Amino acid sequence: MSLDDLRQQLRDRGYLSHGIERWFALDPWSSRTFWLELTIVAAKAALLIGAFAMLPLVAIMIFRNHPLTGWETLLMGVSYGGTALVAGFVLLVAIALILKLRPSLALDTPRALLGISFAASALLTAPIAIWWSQFGSAPPLAELIVGLVLIVTFFLIATVVISAALLSFSIYELKRVPAIHQRPRGVPMSIAAAVLIALLFLPAYASQERTAAQEPVQVVTAPAKRRVAFIAVDGLTYELAATRGMQGAAIAPMSERSTTERWASVGTGVPAPLHGVRAVEGVRFRGGRHLVQSLSNSDYALHDFAPWLGLARREPLPPTVRRRDFVWEIFAARGVPSLSVDWWTTDDIRRGALEEIGQQSIFAAAGNDPIELDRGALKRAANAIDRSHPLFATVYLPALDVILNRMPLDRSTQLAASVRALDGVVTAIADMRRRGYDVILLGLPGDGQGGRGVIISTIPLAHAPASAYDVAPTLCALMGFPASAEMPGIPLVAADLPRIASYGARAGAVGAGKVNEEYYRNLKSLGYIR
Repeated sequence: MSLDDLRQQLRDRGYLSHGIERWFALDPWSSRTFWLELTIVAAKAALLIGAFAMLPLVAIMIFRNHPLTGWETLLMGVSYGGTALVAGFVLLVAIALILKLRPSLALDTPRALLGISFAASALLTAPIAIWWSQFGSAPPLAELIVGLVLIVTFFLIATVVISAALLSFSIYELKRVPAIHQRPRGVPMSIAAAVLIALLFLPAYASQERTAAQEPVQVVTAPAKRRVAFIAVDGLTYELAATRGMQGAAIAPMSERSTTERWASVGTGVPAPLHGVRAVEGVRFRGGRHLVQSLSNSDYALHDFAPWLGLARREPLPPTVRRRDFVWEIFAARGVPSLSVDWWTTDDIRRGALEEIGQQSIFAAAGNDPIELDRGALKRAANAIDRSHPLFATVYLPALDVILNRMPLDRSTQLAASVRALDGVVTAIADMRRRGYDVILLGLPGDGQGGRGVIISTIPLAHAPASAYDVAPTLCALMGFPASAEMPGIPLVAADLPRIASYGARAGAVGAGKVNEEYYRNLKSLGYIR
């Protein structure tokens, strides 16, 4: 085949422009044509690479963060596709310059062309696989199948696109068109990318949420016979409790990966897929209703690129992110005076029989002193109890987790601070007892902390605790409420009421709640956000 015939075939297949024919004859450091043609070819290839790279990324994120609106899906696709486009463009330019400046690497056979194309495609595909592996939990079967199919598809398409670009750069060395490029590919690949991208929006539009107000589920309750206090201590293990003379029952640590996810599961009694709380910090797309919480630890596109472009912003969890009520919210909605202090995803409100004191005001008052977190929470709880005398009270104490797992403290400082935090827990139990409350305390290991969880109760338990999921049904039984079938745990005290199917979704759980900047800075200073 003559060089003229080769040129004509390349033109027919859309791989060749007039300028690119002179590409290898030009000086890269002085020719504008060289850089223009290099930019055009690399940009065309990178555009297709970005379109197909976003498919597995967005599909996996839809599985992890269902539901999302169509607008949120679009901005997510732009973020991932834009990142892949930049990466593909840079890689192609780098390969082209290497081929230009190193003549010994000429692509003189189809095998060499495809070998380099496979290697370049692998370099683009590997970050997607690494990104996928950095989620906190393993993918379900459907996500695994869809993700693998789309990643393999991307690898094959990227190979075709990259080899086409390299073919345009290498016509003088190759002298023929490999079989993989015997027919034009650009138009059908563009159509395929558009169709597959459109399919990503079907789950978003098929699952539009119904947010009409619902009446609280009517249940039969029994009059509460005691006043109950629930103390939640993050970072407290069975082994640590034993060192301070707190006798309790050991339980296995929860499988949930984040602080907020674990404690939302404890307070609601239901698993994370139902209550919807996943992480301390998430990403909210511009104009979006949902906070995207389930993110890979290596997700630079949404953590850095999207906020830099103004497509999204990072923020800690607002109260509206939770889709199920805490059990004390269930109690208060049905007339039981209740108090909640310092719990994640709660706000400073007083509504009917419920008084909630959220974290924002407590964290702001404490600054970056973890001991003051617990002291402030306990002080606010004591004042509210003395003022309103609720039948149920709960307080969350995070200081031990912050000291042991989040702040970079030397060993002596850490030991002294942890002893003070443990003494504060012992004092909290005594104060609640002095105010006439029966106490149930739950301690769970913090993020990355070893050891077993612990349940301590001043009430005789009829059953040995198996997991932290047993707390919510136990609190329901003590306050005369039936547990729901959504709660995997069992009551640890005698309970006569049959279970109901569900207490329903939390009212107003999808709003775009605001979180003030001071609270965000405090979370960073305490090690919750990095």
